[in-house]
Amino acid sequence: MKIYSNKTCNCFKKLVLFVSVLLISFSFDSCKDEYIYDDQEPENLGSSIYDYLNDNGNYTYTVRLIEDLKYKDVLQVTGSKTLFVANDDAYKEFFQNNEWNVRKYEDLSLAQKKSLLNFSLLNNPYTIVKLSNYNSAGILIEETAMRQETSLAPIDSLSFEKGDALPTSPFWDYHRENGIHLLKDNTQKTIVFFTEEFINKAGITSDDFSALTNGRTRERNDVYVFNKRVIEQNVRCKNGYIHVLESVLIPPQNMAQYIHENPSTRIFSKLLDRFCVMVYDDATTKLYQSLNPGFNDSIFIKSYYASNGGITRPLNANHEEINTPETVKNLLPYNPGWNEYRAGALEADMAAMFVPTDEAMNNYFNSGIGAILKDRFGSWDNVPDEIILPFIKRHMRTSLIESIPSRFSKMVDGENYALPVQRSHIESSFLASNGNVYITNEVYPPVDYISVYSPVLLSPNSKIMNWAINISQQSVDGTMFAFYKLYLNSLVSKYSLFIPTDEFFEKYIDPIAWGQDINGVLKYWYNENTKTVNATAYTYDKVNDIVGDSVDVITSNTFLQNRLWDLLDSHIVVGDVESGKSYYITKANDLINISGSGSSLVVKGGGDISKGTQSNTTTVFRQFNGSTFFIDKQIQPALRSVYKILSETPEFSAFFELLNGVPEGNIVQIFAQQGIDYRIKFFNAFRYTIFVPTNDAIQNAITSQTIKTWEEIDLLSGQEREDEIERLINFLKYHFQDNSLFFGDSFSGNYQSATLKTDVTQTHFGTVRNKYYKLGVTGTSGSMKITMDTPVGKPLRTANVVTDGGLYNIIAKDYIFSRVPSAYKYVDGTGPIANPLFSTSAISTSASAVIHQIDNVLTFE
Repeated sequence: MKIYSNKTCNCFKKLVLFVSVLLISFSFDSCKDEYIYDDQEPENLGSSIYDYLNDNGNYTYTVRLIEDLKYKDVLQVTGSKTLFVANDDAYKEFFQNNEWNVRKYEDLSLAQKKSLLNFSLLNNPYTIVKLSNYNSAGILIEETAMRQETSLAPIDSLSFEKGDALPTSPFWDYHRENGIHLLKDNTQKTIVFFTEEFINKAGITSDDFSALTNGRTRERNDVYVFNKRVIEQNVRCKNGYIHVLESVLIPPQNMAQYIHENPSTRIFSKLLDRFCVMVYDDATTKLYQSLNPGFNDSIFIKSYYASNGGITRPLNANHEEINTPETVKNLLPYNPGWNEYRAGALEADMAAMFVPTDEAMNNYFNSGIGAILKDRFGSWDNVPDEIILPFIKRHMRTSLIESIPSRFSKMVDGENYALPVQRSHIESSFLASNGNVYITNEVYPPVDYISVYSPVLLSPNSKIMNWAINISQQSVDGTMFAFYKLYLNSLVSKYSLFIPTDEFFEKYIDPIAWGQDINGVLKYWYNENTKTVNATAYTYDKVNDIVGDSVDVITSNTFLQNRLWDLLDSHIVVGDVESGKSYYITKANDLINISGSGSSLVVKGGGDISKGTQSNTTTVFRQFNGSTFFIDKQIQPALRSVYKILSETPEFSAFFELLNGVPEGNIVQIFAQQGIDYRIKFFNAFRYTIFVPTNDAIQNAITSQTIKTWEEIDLLSGQEREDEIERLINFLKYHFQDNSLFFGDSFSGNYQSATLKTDVTQTHFGTVRNKYYKLGVTGTSGSMKITMDTPVGKPLRTANVVTDGGLYNIIAKDYIFSRVPSAYKYVDGTGPIANPLFSTSAISTSASAVIHQIDNVLTFE
């Protein structure tokens, strides 16, 4: 055996001389060493890779691999290669214990020999420093590479598999008994390395490195290939470089293989297998047949339905992807078995997956928020693909660099929700050929599973509301998004969501049809054939509350979205509805009454209070961002406008006559013809309080000349008349207040009225010019007192809500429709021939108000 005193197989002086020559002619700025001797053999550089290994005498196993695989000529002549090797002592240790259960060299199969040699061989010469560089479109990217393709051909990993070795989905059952020739992937496996340059550039901490390598530690300038340390670097030979590893390098599994074969991740693997398919590989089949003339079978690739690196289109009977623009509905974000996984440059990053143990999966499924899945489906196997897909996607990460422990706190999923992984959740880690698999003791369910939307998604009888929630719209940049799903999945807010289940959509009172001469109601139902919601229209006798015959089926998505989104808004409350108050405000600004709690909670809308009906809770779900209440009837908003209530209540007649008496030619009006009949013209999409003085209080104000009647004003002329009109309108509008306040609730505050202050008079509440006069309102369980914004120096005036006649907490709703109801045909299709169909009608917006009778008029003068 020869003894070498340096790594280049020649004397030191000759090496120094040769390197001096090289410095003149070489450029060292590329991602690999510019090897000018690919086509000519250099003088005085020394041995080839093969000769160095063979002459050294400590690499006999590697030499045997080279010779057995007929690779001697390649590694002995000129060329440009990089080889990672292990010495004989490492191989002896390998044969004592390895995952292949091979105890001596002679027991190695041909495929195993190819794996040992070719996976360690790169097709360019790299020093350790240059290993972390790569070229992208001709541009040198330095210190950011962590992967390179190896020389291991996919066909070298061909296996024949059957039984439990195949994925568990029924798709594979045909081959389970007879077996199948299968490639785990048909792309090159990559080698993963951690150089000092890459680690510093990527900001990988010592703890990050330890997590990725399952507990290994490194010193400064240490280099690792996967979790194996390089113990000797940059052995330069005339046809490349040798780097010596501390132990034998076996090609690791890709992420999908590892998860499938790990006995502690059976449940997650089975879920992943649902998206796993076999794809016929004609090119590999023909290649293998040419190399093995007696082979007459077909070779398939194990792939996944995935948007990146996978199959995106349906397969035909021959397991070939169909050339069609149609894509498969349920796609993983990427193929977890894709050896050459890349989201950008292959060299710069790879994927990561957080895979819960079976114990963690079972704990989640049987307790807490996860139990809703078990209640609905019984087992993980029964959860439909479209529901399990978000769960899997939540655990798949597209970037390992952004998924290291030091960045756990910053991780978000594909929908920008925080991914709450903690270092203590990681039980073990496996560095695969295409990514890192973290085995966790926690599950990270998608927001769809934990938010108030979750029960709607998972329930078999909430398809109508689920369809409404998932209606998508286009953003300004062209992307599609489901607003209500995003809204209800927000984890920064708390919601109370009321969901009438599908069987309770028999009689939806449509506000536009309610305002027509021929009334109608709608029955919403989920069409299983089209996977959409339809509405059947019926005639309706609203006086006797009798539903008549069906007269139309409405399938217009525009109409259905308009009505269901309006209904959805009236069934969402931001906050808790079990706080002890009696009244709450919905997203639609509807006012609802709540009594009871939990499964005994009862909710009434303004229309329910008028009709004596209510919605009862059938099931309550406590979710991460609030509570979801399944109810046995839609909450019925008020169907009476402010105009309707004031005009039909005798005790409000004096105030109504003043409101309704504004001269027609005046630019300022109180009422406008819109909605079901008329609306308050100055209302916005908000909620208000209206204080209505008793008839006696109005009469006293007239008698005391606090206000004039319209008849008195009509006797005036010129500017005096205009001033008195403005003065009376301002007086009336001062009885309208922003925000809805209910008798019986406790509160105290100053609230803005609808009257704008136009002078500089100092007032009790300090209202300045061009701001709205205020009302001070204080409420207790048995009283409500209003303090007026009187001028400073004048006696402070107040009024109180009158409860004797029960004329308080009366809820009204003013709608705005795209047209007045009479401008549409009726639900049965009759009506003026020029009018558009009822199915083209639309609810634009609405305002709600609570009305209280008070014992005094409100003034600010």
